[in-house]
Amino acid sequence: MSVTNEHFKDQTTLPTRVLQFGEGNFLRAFVDAIIHEMNQKAGFNSSVIVVQPIENGMVDLLNSQNGKYNLYLRGIKNGKPESNCRLIQSIHSGINPYQDFNAFLKTAEIPEMRFIISNTTEAGICLTDQDDPKDCPPKSFPAKLTVWLYRRFQT
Repeated sequence: MSVTNEHFKDQTTLPTRVLQFGEGNFLRAFVDAIIHEMNQKAGFNSSVIVVQPIENGMVDLLNSQNGKYNLYLRGIKNGKPESNCRLIQSIHSGINPYQDFNAFLKTAEIPEMRFIISNTTEAGICLTDQDDPKDCPPKSFPAKLTVWLYRRFQT
């Protein structure tokens, strides 16, 4: 399948049930592709909001494509080389909390939200002395998640 910019027009209208910290290749090639497949084959009926975890990320690029992107897979299947391209459509939108912290917090108020995903490593899962819940956003992943969970609790 040849995928062009025409395929990126419409944004997904599925309920947003997944909040994902990170917009990198690993999450998009595995997690978001699996969510896309679950929507297609198992009626999962969910979309993802991606949170940019660092100040210089790429949610603007994802948003410019309405959350859609091409996934190219190459490998060996049944002993023969195989290559294919799939259009992944599980991402609803991306948020840069460094530019719009309030939009990030508003995701905690989405009633359908059920899952939080991150591939933050053990190095990133620690509070720092610079963390302050009043920062917009706080520095570390745990602080951002804590502030989000507190907003969810308040809601």
